[in-house]
Amino acid sequence: MVRLNEEQIMSIKEHMCSDEKKLASLYRAKKKSYDECSVSFNEAEERKKQDWVEVVTLKTKVRMQRPKPVGVAFEDKIWSMFYDLGFRYLNRDEHLEIKWGEGGGDHKQIDVLAIGEEAIFVVECKAATKLTTSSFKSVIDGIEHYREGVIRALHQIYGDKKIKFVLATDNYRIGEEDTKRMVEKKIFHLNENAYKYIQGLLKSYKFCVNYQFYGMMFKNELISSKRIRVPALKGKMGGFDYYMMSIEPETLLKMGFVLHRTKVNDSMAPTYQRLLSAKRLPGITNFIQNGGYFPNSLIVNFDTTSSKKMKIQFDLAENSSEDSNAQLGILSIPNAYGIAYIIDGQHRLYGYAGSDYKRTNTIPVVAFENMESREQLQIFMDINENQKAVSKNLRLDLEEDINWESLQVDSRLKALRSSIIKALAADSGSVLANKISVGEDSSDLNFTPFDNGLLQSSLLPRASKQSYTKDTDVCMYDTQNLDHDKAMNECKKRVASYLRECYNYAHQELDEKLFKDFIMCNRGTYAFVALVGSLNKYLIKSGQVTQFSSLAERMPVVKKYLDIFIDYLSNLPATDENELRLIRGQQAERTWLCRFQNSIHTEVPDFNPDGLESWLKSQDTGLQQKAKDHAEKIFTTLKGRILEKLQELYGDNWESSVNDTKKECLKRLITLHGDEDDFDLQEIEWTDAIDLNDIKTIIEKNWSQSKEGDSTFVPFKKEFAIPVNEQCSTKADKLVWLSDLIKFTKAISNPKGKKLSPQQVDEMELIYGSLNPEA
Repeated sequence: MVRLNEEQIMSIKEHMCSDEKKLASLYRAKKKSYDECSVSFNEAEERKKQDWVEVVTLKTKVRMQRPKPVGVAFEDKIWSMFYDLGFRYLNRDEHLEIKWGEGGGDHKQIDVLAIGEEAIFVVECKAATKLTTSSFKSVIDGIEHYREGVIRALHQIYGDKKIKFVLATDNYRIGEEDTKRMVEKKIFHLNENAYKYIQGLLKSYKFCVNYQFYGMMFKNELISSKRIRVPALKGKMGGFDYYMMSIEPETLLKMGFVLHRTKVNDSMAPTYQRLLSAKRLPGITNFIQNGGYFPNSLIVNFDTTSSKKMKIQFDLAENSSEDSNAQLGILSIPNAYGIAYIIDGQHRLYGYAGSDYKRTNTIPVVAFENMESREQLQIFMDINENQKAVSKNLRLDLEEDINWESLQVDSRLKALRSSIIKALAADSGSVLANKISVGEDSSDLNFTPFDNGLLQSSLLPRASKQSYTKDTDVCMYDTQNLDHDKAMNECKKRVASYLRECYNYAHQELDEKLFKDFIMCNRGTYAFVALVGSLNKYLIKSGQVTQFSSLAERMPVVKKYLDIFIDYLSNLPATDENELRLIRGQQAERTWLCRFQNSIHTEVPDFNPDGLESWLKSQDTGLQQKAKDHAEKIFTTLKGRILEKLQELYGDNWESSVNDTKKECLKRLITLHGDEDDFDLQEIEWTDAIDLNDIKTIIEKNWSQSKEGDSTFVPFKKEFAIPVNEQCSTKADKLVWLSDLIKFTKAISNPKGKKLSPQQVDEMELIYGSLNPEA
């Protein structure tokens, strides 16, 4: 057994740091993606040859930057993660080595060493410049080889803490065999998904993040061999045994684990929980700190299936009552990380983490034992049905687990859509891999547009509760197969593979920016999925492929039509580009889809999907009349409101407040009706000549006016601020709508002028709706 001498111990400690100021300085440097230096002018010229870039020129020196090498940048990223997690004893550089064996070469360089109050984390980092498939057998074997020696060395220096070995990877695909071996060897694989999940925990859990972090790292490992014993009542409900007890929050925080709906927890599927609301947590902690309490019970499930030592035990008390089916006794629980899944009450529990009462209060708990995840999911959904809404991404993700075996046809198809989208996100051969927000994993693309696109696409049949209703002859689902599980799995493979190849082909053929702007975006998602669905329907109807043609038979035919679409995007007309980029509101999805479909219809008139013809007609007839109607209604509303507000603000003298406008209006009336001497000015209603420019002038002039002594008066700046752009902070931003309206009205009044686009009419609709919220 190797025992370190004083020199070896000092060597290790020299490369560690616990000074908070120095750590903070290291953290600032490591968080950056580049190295920095300040050098003389002569040295700067030499450094430029080594890829350093001049950033700032000072009097005597030049400040320079250079991107960090991939490996260094990744190690710094993982080091910074542990700092964010609250670790304040970390390696200061990359030169830390630990002697683990008797041989001269038996020493291991450690990439990241993080020492906490309860545990030590030894991290090996591997990063690649681009996505790479690699075997990590030698790395795993290496960790296994030096593990015991490193553990002994660390225990000698830092005491008998738990030690976890971590393999952190970035841009690597790792096979199932390596993944299985890491689980067996209790090596935690910190991949991109795990890193992203921890960042989400840091954002949501703040000061209590380490409870979930430790539960993830040491799941089902003992905190202490001493079991936790609490008085409890045992009962039966819904066919399950359950226990009612009171327990200290800190004890449950250490044993607890929340099954968040993320890729990290997929092995425990079905998972169901949302991340904590970061905004709610401080309020709950303050409520508890000020003496508040929650009398309702937390609901948990003890998972005791991993080993015999994880079993819970209930010892019946003597002289138990015979008047009830409930039994009184002592519940003996293993003191282990991550064995108590929090089904309901995570905000209440984690609210205690930052309070002074986490060790002294007890909280009521209802505990089940070894309940299947599906049962936990059902309880979670039942409890939350009438509470704070589950996010749409999470709800759609849960559809697969909830409805896969449903007796209702339409519910099974919801589950199938959910399953297809998750297959696309998990397919390492797809450009969509890890690009879709699944459950609580946030990414570039939302789940919803994929779901809407599949619903529109005819790749799946339409259905009611009891039967299939549409597209049964053109979908990729075998509606004649009564083995629903088999039919759904086969359809999932067909549709996911088809969409993957269509996305990959478009990515291959299109300019990267065009692909990102028009396909790999949320509005483009719906349109592209629905487009390739309508192409599939057309090809089947025209006899070019069959309903269940293989992917190898289908794709060469599809690509001929995708080439037309790709050529359209590559030479996108300016008017179409402006329309697609600017359109907002309910019409956006349909406009994007119809523009995509029309690009092929223009070249192949037989390709005429449902709804395209009516949309094309709407572009020429009806739209301009709709704009004209909106313009008239908006002007009438605005004029009436402005005159009313002027009278309310200035009383009988209101006309003198707009004297310049009045004069201009009278001039227009005289010009319209002839010479001033031909009629009596007293009989003319000058307000008849008010136009939108006058209204704009009046609003701007009275923007900040308030009515003294009248708190009910709504200022102009509040009533007439209508956000039509993302930026709406300045007065000019808030009045953009009025300038737009003037331009739109001018275009409408000119028969030969440019027609308004759908998004411009949508803006008019938004303006009218804002002025008439109850209309």
